[in-house]
Amino acid sequence: MARSAPEIPAHATLAPTAQRGARWEVPSAAHKALGLWVRAAGYSNKSGPGLGKPRVLGNYAAVYVVRGKGYFESPPSGRREVEAGALWWLFPEVQHQYRPYENWDEQWVIFDGPQAETYERLGYMRPENPVVQVGFYPQVAEIFERFKEEFIHGKPLAVPYASALVHQLVVVVHGLATGQMGDSTPEDALVAEALKLIEREATKALTPENLAARLHVGYSTLRRHFKQQTGYALKEYILGVQLKRAKELLAFTNRPVQVVSEQAGFEDPYYFSRLFRKREGVPPSVFRERQSRMAGR
Repeated sequence: MARSAPEIPAHATLAPTAQRGARWEVPSAAHKALGLWVRAAGYSNKSGPGLGKPRVLGNYAAVYVVRGKGYFESPPSGRREVEAGALWWLFPEVQHQYRPYENWDEQWVIFDGPQAETYERLGYMRPENPVVQVGFYPQVAEIFERFKEEFIHGKPLAVPYASALVHQLVVVVHGLATGQMGDSTPEDALVAEALKLIEREATKALTPENLAARLHVGYSTLRRHFKQQTGYALKEYILGVQLKRAKELLAFTNRPVQVVSEQAGFEDPYYFSRLFRKREGVPPSVFRERQSRMAGR
């Protein structure tokens, strides 16, 4: 699908002030050879009136709010209330809108490239759940400070440096969203432990019922708390972790599809293939072929 031209976003920030700053870069062939490149980054204060109109971008973006409250809305995710410490991903050709109720300070980065698409396919960024409450995790704050110091100020090697920061941002935010980062414990300790067990045990044919038994809690109680804290249904989250592992194995190994199915936690390879095709739109073998072509293998 041909992508639309980049549009100046209604996103950006740093400190709780009315400061503004941004820089746009036209990527060169050398930048594109990196597989992921930054087109723009910035920070600013935004006020509510006039914002929040639906739109579609031609690139990926991350928006991080450091002061204020408002909402984010898109067809895949529905409407989400957001506040300081929220970060969300924007996706090419996905309509979205967001705005502060009064005003907020925001930071943002716009990026693109086949490696960004790979992160989306592997589940590190999800259109159906784009908002992550990262709080003021030091590593996230440091990444956006580096965007300001290196990219926005146009220092030498600004584009490749910023590209490396995007890789780091995607991994750190994914770690916070899944409870794999050290300071990311959710308010509900039960859900925190569930997240850790899922990430560790999902590929061992873990079921929601088995998980509840291991946590010594009723299944309905765990399911309710999990949905409240993460926004995901418990079964769907476990399947998502299993599919993410399957995609990693398909993309980075030559193991047969049946072996990938088993190592991702699926006991029935036929069920795995049907589910994979339903979720990804293509069979596992075609997904692998596309990843190989993109990697030049």
